[in-house]
Amino acid sequence: MAIWLNTFAIAVITFFIANLAVSLMVSVLDQRFLGMEVEPRKTILWLLVAIPWCVAVLVSSYFLYKFSSLDPFSWSTAYAHWHHMDVYAVFSWHSITLLLALLGIAYVLTRKISLLLKHKNELLLLSGFAREIERQVYELELPQACAFTSGFLTKHCYITSGMLNATTVQEQAVILGHEKAHAKNNDPLKKWLFSILAAFFLPSLTARLKLHMTLAMEQAADNAVLSEENISSTMVAATLVKVARLNAAEAPLVNNELVANFGADVLEQRVYFLLGRLELKPVNKLLTLIFIVLIIVASLSAIDSVHHLMETIFSH
Repeated sequence: MAIWLNTFAIAVITFFIANLAVSLMVSVLDQRFLGMEVEPRKTILWLLVAIPWCVAVLVSSYFLYKFSSLDPFSWSTAYAHWHHMDVYAVFSWHSITLLLALLGIAYVLTRKISLLLKHKNELLLLSGFAREIERQVYELELPQACAFTSGFLTKHCYITSGMLNATTVQEQAVILGHEKAHAKNNDPLKKWLFSILAAFFLPSLTARLKLHMTLAMEQAADNAVLSEENISSTMVAATLVKVARLNAAEAPLVNNELVANFGADVLEQRVYFLLGRLELKPVNKLLTLIFIVLIIVASLSAIDSVHHLMETIFSH
C-alpha cells in the first residue's frame, strides 16, 4: 500500500510539473496557434491538454518499475529516485497532496457531469418546440436567430424559426452544412471532453485553450461547407457576418461547452481564413516531439528535487 500511495504522489507531482511546462509553452506561443493548419492544430491542442496526464502515468510507472526491479543500492544511485518508496507517513504532506488532487478531480468531474445533465434537460424541454425538417435537422419555434448541433451518441442539428425567417435559402445551406459537419465530426462530445482536460489548468489558460479548440472546430466545419456543399468562401464569410449581426441584439440560446454552434465565435479569424487573408502552415513535428521529450526529462529530473524541497519545508 505504501508503494502504491507513493506512486500516486509521484504522479501528482509530475502532473503539476508537466502542467506548468505546458502552461508556459501555451503562454509564449499563444498567437502562433492561429497560423497552424486546422487539423494538425486540433491534434496539437489535444496533445497539450493530455500531456500532463500521459507524463504523470509514464513517470510514475517508471518509478514503480525501477523500484520493483532493482536492489536497494542500485535504486539509491538511479537517475531519478524517490526516498523511502516502501514507507508512507499518513500524517504528512504526501497525504495532503493526494487529498487535494482527489478533491480537484472530483470537483471538475462533478461540475462537468452536472452541466451535462442540466444541458440534457434543457434539450428535452426544447424538443417540445422542435419539428423535423430533414434527417437529423430540427426547427425550433423560437424568435432568436440561432443554429447549433448537440448530442453525443445521437447528434441532432437545430435551427430556429427566427434564423430561417432572417436568412435566404443559400445562407441556410451554409448554416445547415456547417452544423452537419459538426455532427459528422462528433464535435459536441469532443468539445465536452476537451473542456474536462482543459479545466485542470489555470482559468485564464483554460479559456485560451478552449477558444483555440473552438476556432479549430469552427474552421474545420467551414472547410466542410466549402468542399461538400460547393459554396464559395465569400458566401460563407458573408453568412457568418450576417449571423453575427443577428446575434448582436441577444445572445444565442446555447451552452458553448456542450454544443457546436453557428455564430459569432472567433468571427474575425474565421472570416480572414475564408477570405484567404490568414495563411496557415503545417505543424513542425520534430519540434513537437522535442517538446514532449523535454517535458518527460524535466519531470524525471525534477521529482527528486521537489521531493527534497517538500521534505525540507514539511518535515515528517
